[in-house]
Amino acid sequence: MESFSIYSKSEQGSLRQGEIITGLVTYKIEREEKNKDEFIVQPILHPYVIVVSQDCDLTQDFRSRESSDKSASGEDKLIPSILFCEVVEAEILYKKPKEIMNSKIWNNVKNNKNERYHFFEKISPERDALEKGLPELGVDFKRYFTVATEEVYKQISSTAQKRSRLLSPYLEHFVQDFVITSIE
Repeated sequence: MESFSIYSKSEQGSLRQGEIITGLVTYKIEREEKNKDEFIVQPILHPYVIVVSQDCDLTQDFRSRESSDKSASGEDKLIPSILFCEVVEAEILYKKPKEIMNSKIWNNVKNNKNERYHFFEKISPERDALEKGLPELGVDFKRYFTVATEEVYKQISSTAQKRSRLLSPYLEHFVQDFVITSIE
């Protein structure tokens, strides 16, 4: 048994910063070339994503959505969208073109010593809400996006699944790396 925990099972309720979700879908909207008044909507399945939005904002938003009090003060606590980073299996990240990901860079990525990427160790079934476990994963901090909060919760109640979340101090390390990369 491990002497320290990197992850814990996702729980019902509010999303949490550092929470890994599977099966989230976003939509790409493109204008039709022939008829500029028509649009093509293309769904994009994200096998894995991680929540980057702040815990306090997520908690206040969730409580406000669940509350029967729909006053202006409750509306003020709602967040319009949630910030995510796209997550891929580490094997996919490693297979980037060699001019981007050579073995020296990969060693730094695996040790979380490369500011553009973050590596997540394998998640055991005991730390996964579906009790299946997750493979080694990786994040390229340049692959971030937002999704409307209401849409995220709708998907979580149907097709997307909350799986596991990072614990302190690993969560803080991940967030710090994201912030450093996003301001460069």
